[in-house]
Amino acid sequence: MDFKEIYKKLTAKKCAFIAIFFWATAFVLTKVVLKEVDATSVGVLRYFFSSIIVIFILIKQKISLPALKDIPAFIFAGFSGYAGYIAFFNMATLLSSPSTLSVINALAPAITAIVAYFIFNEKIKLIGWFSMGISFCGILILTLWDGVLTINKGILYMLVGCLLLSLYNISQRYLTKKYSSFDVSMYSMLIGGILLVIYSPSSITNMFSISFTSLILIIYMSIFPSIISYFFWTKAFELAKSTTEVTSFMFVTPVLATFMGMIILGDIPKLSTLIGGVVIILGMILFNKTK
Repeated sequence: MDFKEIYKKLTAKKCAFIAIFFWATAFVLTKVVLKEVDATSVGVLRYFFSSIIVIFILIKQKISLPALKDIPAFIFAGFSGYAGYIAFFNMATLLSSPSTLSVINALAPAITAIVAYFIFNEKIKLIGWFSMGISFCGILILTLWDGVLTINKGILYMLVGCLLLSLYNISQRYLTKKYSSFDVSMYSMLIGGILLVIYSPSSITNMFSISFTSLILIIYMSIFPSIISYFFWTKAFELAKSTTEVTSFMFVTPVLATFMGMIILGDIPKLSTLIGGVVIILGMILFNKTK
């Protein structure tokens, strides 16, 4: 098998699908690992292994260190996009299904636009506000399905995670003016891993007390949904003729995560998740068309 030839034949859509496929597996496999390992240890171990691989990549590719004045921005990116996000993601996974969380996560582009609106005064077209309103109705369906307001803490945690992810996206606008998107992802991930280890160094020793299966799944998530996905996602943007050609694939993630959850976990989505999810995704697809 000639991997170089396969790599040359990759298209933007193929790269985007590979990325979102691995991201979808994280929603399900995190749920599996959390049955045995606490949320903090899962996050710390996942990015501990990722950081080791990232250090190897940085040395192998001879990627230069960031400028000293940009370190605070990288720390912010590492916290918002990795350390903080994974903490809330794991807590959310304990309380909600992969299908529900993957749908909520799809709101990230809209939340990013709202944050940019308030911070940078970036204009949002009327159709953009309308599409976000549709998605908000989807959230109401998730929380008001039984006739009363029943806000699942998992949904709240995931919304906080989305807000952090949006702040990470905003930080990219500053950092990618000076560094490549791949370099930014690698250094942000490394710093995120360091922050997690500083927060809970004792979690590292937990790798010796968990089952072999859980350890393998954590290592898988540290490589494929964490590093490989970002590589192919970045590559997809390099090959794409337009941004929406790639970002449209984000809305396939909930579908994949739902099917994987059904197969691996036996998790059958609630009717409220299906209807609310469809409304949220339709709103986000419409929002994506306005960009």
